Amino acid sequence: MSLLEVRDLSLFFKTSSVPLNVVNKLSLSIEKAQIFGLAGESGCGKSLTALAVMGLLPENAYVEGSVVFEGRNLLAMEKEALRKLRGKEVSMIFQEPMTSLNPVLTVGYQIAEALETHTGLSKKAALERSVELLRAVKIPSPETRAKEYPHQMSGGMRQRVMIAMAIACNPSLLIADEPTTALDVTIEAQILELLRNIRDERNMAVLLITHDIGVIAENAEVAAIMYAGRIVEFSRVSAVLETPKHPYTMGLLESLPKQKGIPLKPIRGSVPRPGELPLGCKFSDRCPYMIPECAKEEPQLREITAGQFARCIRSEEIKWESSI
Repeated sequence: MSLLEVRDLSLFFKTSSVPLNVVNKLSLSIEKAQIFGLAGESGCGKSLTALAVMGLLPENAYVEGSVVFEGRNLLAMEKEALRKLRGKEVSMIFQEPMTSLNPVLTVGYQIAEALETHTGLSKKAALERSVELLRAVKIPSPETRAKEYPHQMSGGMRQRVMIAMAIACNPSLLIADEPTTALDVTIEAQILELLRNIRDERNMAVLLITHDIGVIAENAEVAAIMYAGRIVEFSRVSAVLETPKHPYTMGLLESLPKQKGIPLKPIRGSVPRPGELPLGCKFSDRCPYMIPECAKEEPQLREITAGQFARCIRSEEIKWESSI
């Protein structure tokens, strides 16, 4: 049995007229100790999917489908039971640590608070454990840093604090939502290496969410490419990189920096607003391979080759030649 099974997850926001559908019948499966990559441009619904799994959506949102974690449907759980599970068995690193950490509490106190809540440790023992966790995420002088406030730390250190807080209770699943946002390349590589090492040491599954397909290439084992609230391609990472079957995936790969002197080749246009999606294939208005049939009916996610799924009627005939 998979660690996490998301089936036909649809997410809606209540409006004054009709509900706004922002995630549509999304399904994915994460195995124990697996790094699962979820990639796509900003506005595709990646973070909202993570918040739905965690049960942290705003009050004007509602979901349909199921999110089954170790045999329990999280969408059907009582709020108190979900609160006890969240942070202990399933944990999350949020995009921006400066807004996720409390500015008026020391980082050591914030880590200790999670330990007191979920493990029953005394305040003193939890504070001592928070120092150990800061040391585990490679923060120098952890005894001193534990007494500092978020604003006294660099962006990279704040991200390490968020990781320490997220792994404090040894969760089975860690959701990392854009864990390297606003970090420079060197610090980004260090944070990603830290996440891989923690996964190996603790046998923990990771849902790695990013807009950078290069991050997925270097860190994940399987990848799902998301567009306009839908998964448009899914496979082993090697297949997604070497033989992509959906034009959107091809566009993301073509957008990556190449050799010096070769200009970037961006995808034309931008992700449409949820209420303004084109008819048929939702990528059709930006797709260089679009034909009239693409606008008639939205394709289903189907298996194109063994283990590789794509949501495109032309997947068999499009031949992608890598320029990376």
